[in-house]
Amino acid sequence: MTTQQPSVRRCTVYHGHGQPYVQSMELGRTEEPAPHEPTIADRVPVARVMSRDLVCARPDLDAAAVVALMLENHVGCVPVVDQRRRPIGVITKLDLVEQMCQLPGDHAARTAEELMLPLAITLGENATVAHAAAMMTCEDLHHVLVVGASGEIVGVVSSKDVVNWLVKNDELLGRTHDHPVAQWRPYFDE
Repeated sequence: MTTQQPSVRRCTVYHGHGQPYVQSMELGRTEEPAPHEPTIADRVPVARVMSRDLVCARPDLDAAAVVALMLENHVGCVPVVDQRRRPIGVITKLDLVEQMCQLPGDHAARTAEELMLPLAITLGENATVAHAAAMMTCEDLHHVLVVGASGEIVGVVSSKDVVNWLVKNDELLGRTHDHPVAQWRPYFDE
């Protein structure tokens, strides 16, 4: 038996000088989720969608170099690794912005070790795309580091990688319609 309940979400819009204007809106009714049935995402290894072109930092790398690496390589995170390429932490763009806003002082003098989240959340390379997506959802992550059997980093899977894989494999997931992403065009009010 499915029960319907209202789903109210909060949308906070910032305007002017960063002053919030809070709106609550009714998004419609939701139904209880159906039991999980295995999909192709449960069978495809994360190694098929992850990036193998890694940009990593040693703990002693200075903050300016970390920022430069992110910008030059168009990456949203830089894993911090030890001598054996085992991840010991990660630095994300969000981490950098938060630290620059919250911690006073000379950020350029900091090192990767001082900037990093000192917890490397990882998956083994035989984990599935579904595992990666579930981990990102549960841990509120946009990047998960992928490690080999010895614990060395072998890849990074991002939420963008997972979404791109889903879009490319839409037909495998049982959808045969024209994909709206391919038809999407930005609209700008002139």
